[in-house]
Amino acid sequence: MTSTEFKNRFLPLHKELYRVAVRMLGDSNEAEDAVQNLFVKLWERRDTLGSIESDEAYCRQLLKNICIDRWREMRRHEEQSLDEETAAICDETYSEEEINDKQRFLKAFLARLHERQRRIFMLRLRGCTYDEIERLTGLPATSLRMTVSRLKRELINCYKQKNG
Repeated sequence: MTSTEFKNRFLPLHKELYRVAVRMLGDSNEAEDAVQNLFVKLWERRDTLGSIESDEAYCRQLLKNICIDRWREMRRHEEQSLDEETAAICDETYSEEEINDKQRFLKAFLARLHERQRRIFMLRLRGCTYDEIERLTGLPATSLRMTVSRLKRELINCYKQKNG
């Protein structure tokens, strides 16, 4: 397949694929990266693409797999940074068992949250300003402040209930 054939066949699908990636990943930058990875994979497989019945269906499935891999990587990174952050917050005055207990509690709390809430909370926990979170999520700063405030209150209440 020549580059002209490739462009004529697959580039018209870019906008639709981008929209699918944004819906799956919730981040325009991640979505653009995922679509670029898709086109790289398609280009690498260009010699075997002649037998495909539906270009759109093939691209959507490949993109879905790429997005799932990216989502899993983001989740793994979130969990690793959460462990590092809670370890940094808990100084030497806490035993290792207490630190592990706090990490388990925080992970359980975050697991109960909706994906968007979890992402907002993690960004704020990492020290992002509301303006930065607004740029990353597309949500208005006032809504972000209310969400973070509610989540903090909920976290405190859950912790009080757990520890009496």
